[in-house]
Formats: sequence, structure tokens, C-alpha cells
Amino acid sequence: MYKLSTWAVHENNEKHSILAKAYLTDQLVRSASCATGKSQEIICDCPSDLDGKIRNGSIAGLGLRVTAQGAKSFVHTFRYNGKFKRHVIGTPANLNVASARLKVQQRSLEIEQGIDPSAHQQVDFRKKHGKTLGEIIDAYVEQRLSETSQKNQDEFASLVAPWTRVPPKNPHRGGTRKKRVTFGDKLQDELVDNIKPSDIAPFIAAISSNHVANKTLRHLKSLFNWAIRMQIIDMRNPCDPFRMRKIVKQRRDYTPDQVREIAKLVFNPPMPRVVNLSGLKGEEKRLAALEAGRATVEHEQMLEFCAFMGILFLTMARPAELKNARFDHFDLDRLIWHKHNTKGIKLSRATYEYAFRSVPIHPKVADLVRSQRIRWQESNLLFPNHSDQTQPRDNFKRGLKRFKELEGIPSYFQLYDLKRMAISMMISGAGVRRDAVSHLADHRGNIETTLLYDLGMVDPLRPVTERLGQILGVE
Repeated sequence: MYKLSTWAVHENNEKHSILAKAYLTDQLVRSASCATGKSQEIICDCPSDLDGKIRNGSIAGLGLRVTAQGAKSFVHTFRYNGKFKRHVIGTPANLNVASARLKVQQRSLEIEQGIDPSAHQQVDFRKKHGKTLGEIIDAYVEQRLSETSQKNQDEFASLVAPWTRVPPKNPHRGGTRKKRVTFGDKLQDELVDNIKPSDIAPFIAAISSNHVANKTLRHLKSLFNWAIRMQIIDMRNPCDPFRMRKIVKQRRDYTPDQVREIAKLVFNPPMPRVVNLSGLKGEEKRLAALEAGRATVEHEQMLEFCAFMGILFLTMARPAELKNARFDHFDLDRLIWHKHNTKGIKLSRATYEYAFRSVPIHPKVADLVRSQRIRWQESNLLFPNHSDQTQPRDNFKRGLKRFKELEGIPSYFQLYDLKRMAISMMISGAGVRRDAVSHLADHRGNIETTLLYDLGMVDPLRPVTERLGQILGVE
């Protein structure tokens, strides 16, 4: 057994590796073994032979790595840009010592020229023999997801593949958020043929929200189904064993008194806060002036938000329809709103006709549209974005929060509830045909769908009870 001079090294977190120096020969490579109790041993090429003689031809940086399991490989140890690196350049099965020395010499020349020798030689063999999940996702986004709405694309990016998200115009808006480790992030470089249900289960189980878990599962199913239909992969959908989580929604009910209070505040917004500046001086007056300016801005925001809710209330429209409404869609003289129908009239399975759907509006709606015209004189949109008037308003979160803080407004109030309230009041003995309400609510005359919006208010049913008592002769 040969005796090597050794020393321990701790670079690159290899605390259990031992470097030994010896002149490498093919015979030494064949007989080398790892010492007992060590995980691996690296024999560095040096001029000193085992018998103490000095030999020519050794190359600094070349080494032979021998593991405790008997695996052997030639390694090149070098520094590039001040960083310590060690890469495998081959095994004794395909390289002899002379070839390994020549390969290290070539890599050393590249380092002298400022080239990282390992940068262009790192080959991901998994990508050579199959497609990775990242490649499938990129193709899916380009060929299929790009045809869907921007909201759907953003949702897919948030839940599955963050690198596909379009950078926001204002990246600092909304503050910093905790980054979620998604399925795509974790398995981006994994062969898609190797992905099994056991790889998906931990990600679905780690999502606490039932809604988010179901959305993630739907996107993953769509991704793999598309890849199967396109014959990119030949496998069963790994999402098939999973079922959607059951969600029990809490019904948001409102009493007639609550509806009346909400309508009162919507059509008669509260007065602005009054800040008295008289008698104030210096810093105190400056702070009070700032508070007065803030109160004025908040009141203007509340007025616009109430105008938005008022139109929703009187037209039974969806918030998304009103956000994209334009001033030229309204015929204020004839009191008609030509609502833009994005899908239009279906002519065949794949053909749609661009169309506007006209509905009547209340005179109060016309007044609210005129007030918006005065407020946004240079915009074509009824409710434009404050930062870019060519884009629709993205949300009313601040206005909704302030409105829910008013006395008499339930904490669970949402914008879509205005449509439910209006429909519920119309179908409960208001003297109008239910099919007319259904058409106005854009349910295409499907009364069953319209009845789902019924809040089941008690007071409209009271005449039935009173009439029943009269028939039975009960006083």
C-alpha cells in the first residue's frame, strides 16, 4: 500500500474530504482507494512520485477523486474571479491520466483568457433526453394561455409559474409580499415524464386556503391536459387523483332595513369632515391644513365610489361591466346604456358577432354619468385609472373600506351584493315580470339563474301570511 502526504481542507464545504499529493499514473488510478472512515479522498497531481523521485509532466489543478463506495473521477480544481471551484472532467473509464492532463491544460488556457471553462461545458443531460416542466410551461403560456384573459394569465403566474408574469408598471405598489414557493419554481428543471401525483400532493396540501388550492389544481390540470392533447407528453394527467376541496360559503344576507340604509348612503354620500383652521399658527396650522386636504381628497374619492355603486344598484350591472364602460356607450337623451358585450352573439361553435347589448337606465344614472363627465373631461372611460386615464379603474379597495366603516353598513358588504339586492327586491312582489328582470340582469331569461340572487327577505312575504289568516278567519 502506498503512503501519501495528506492534509485536511475545508473549502467548498468538503469537511470530510482529504487531499493527498502524488504523481498520478494509470497504475495508481487503478489501485487507489479511499481510506476507512472517510467519505472521499482526492489525490492531487504533483511532481513527487511515491518513491520520492521527481517526475516531469504533472499538472497543477488535476486530481483524482475516490469515494468510499469506490467511484473514481478526474477533477479540476481552480479559482475563477476569486472563487474556488472544482469540477469533474471525466472518469477513468473514458480518460487516462495523459488525456486528463491535456484537458486541464486546455481549461487553464481558457481561465487565462478570462473564460470560465465550466460555463459552456455544463450540459443538462435531462434536457437532452426529454422536455422539462419549465419548457412545457413556457410553451403552454405562449400557445394557449396567451389567448385567455390577463386576469387568468396573472393568476397562473402567481400560483404556478412566477417567471411568466409580466412585470408591473409600479412594482412597489402594495408593499412587499411573502414569496410563495410554487410548483413550477420547485420542479422547473424536472423531466415532465418523471412528475407523479406524489410530487404534486405536497404543494396542494401546503396551501391553507381552499379557494387558492382549487385554483392551483385547476391550472395544473389544464397545463397537463394541454400537453397531452398536443402530444408533447404521453402520460396520464398526474392531477387526476386529486379532488377539489369542498367549500362552504357563508351566505351574505341583508334585511330590508339594511338595504334601505345602504341605498341612503349610496345616493346621499356623507358630508366631508370639516377642519377649522382659524386661530391656528405655525406647525399646528400646517398639520391642520394637511388634514383638511386629506379630508377633501377622501370625500372626492367617496363621491366617485358612491357614483359607481349607484349605477350598479340601478342597472343591476356587474362591476367588471361598469369598469370598462365608456361615455359614448350612454345615450343620455333616450336613457339607454349600450353595454359592450365582449363575446357578442354566438353564430356558430367558433364564430361570434361583435355586439352591444342595450338596456334602459334610470334618470339618476344619467345624472351620475354627467357628474363623471365633469370629473374626467379628458378621458373616454367612465371610471378611468387615476395614474393612466386610458386604462379602466383596477379596484375600489380604499373606497370600499371607508364605506364599510360607515354606521349601518355590514362588515361583509361587497360590490356584487348591490346586484343581488336589486334583483331580490324586483322579484319579490314589485309588480314587474320576472323574465324582464332576468333579461335586464343579463341572465338571458333564465329565471332559475335569476332566483339564485334572491336574498329571501322576510317583509315581502308578510302579505302572504296576512292573507292566509284572513282566509282562515283568524283575527
